[in-house]
Amino acid sequence: MEARHLEITSQTGLLGVLGHPVGHSLSPRMHNAALRAQGVDMIYVAFDVPPERLTYAVEGLRALGIKGANITVPHKERVVNLLDSVDPLAARIGAVNTVVNDNGRLCGHNTDVAGFLSALRSVKPDGARGLRCLVAGAGGAARAIVAALSEDEAAEIWVHNRTSRRAQTLCDSAAAWGRSLCKAVADNDLGARVQAADLLVNATSVGLAASVKESAFPVDIVDSHHVVMDVVYGPRPTALVAAARARGAVALDGREMLIMQAAISYRLWTGLQPPIETMRKSLDIEER
Repeated sequence: MEARHLEITSQTGLLGVLGHPVGHSLSPRMHNAALRAQGVDMIYVAFDVPPERLTYAVEGLRALGIKGANITVPHKERVVNLLDSVDPLAARIGAVNTVVNDNGRLCGHNTDVAGFLSALRSVKPDGARGLRCLVAGAGGAARAIVAALSEDEAAEIWVHNRTSRRAQTLCDSAAAWGRSLCKAVADNDLGARVQAADLLVNATSVGLAASVKESAFPVDIVDSHHVVMDVVYGPRPTALVAAARARGAVALDGREMLIMQAAISYRLWTGLQPPIETMRKSLDIEER
């Protein structure tokens, strides 16, 4: 599909992403490529919103008539209570990553669940069914991933977080999401759980900065039987993905999940079938 030149006028709609930080975000590149390809009179920009300014930023969506927004780290949980309504999936998970402005009424959605499952099935066609899964993190992204794994009938889900209480709270919530057994993992049990797991998922921001070389998991015990997924992405593979691939594991960074969840957000905002290949190709452009 040939991209069309769009002139920005007083009628041009605005979309964006709220997060902190957002300097690394590829969402503007991807969504603007899709909007140009389909001739939609909207643009998408990134807004760096520190936590203490989130309430003002959400009110700004309404006040300025911004058509919709993605919500990313660290706002996915807190934003829930700032909206007029939240769809049943997002309410159950307690995390929102997409907001639609419906004539001044802000409606929250969670497209991370479907995005994660689509990305997983690109390397594991049967999805999480019957797998033992270890998730690092207990924030908004982790909640969506645990919900996805439960929905997909994972055999067991183990959650590790720096704050063990949050890991246990997430597992308590997961008991109502499906039949998968969910357990919090203590620091001294992490290595054994890594060895026993089939799927490892980093749902923390570890590795977000290009200078960070640490990993959410002890990668020296990762091997070829593992599938490794990292919600973090950047111009190069994260430390976790690079190390996992070097040890023979199948490993994905967060780009495929980003594409698939973004496609659902795009449909919510525009009502159009998203041009997924255009969105995917936009991320292949070398970083300048």
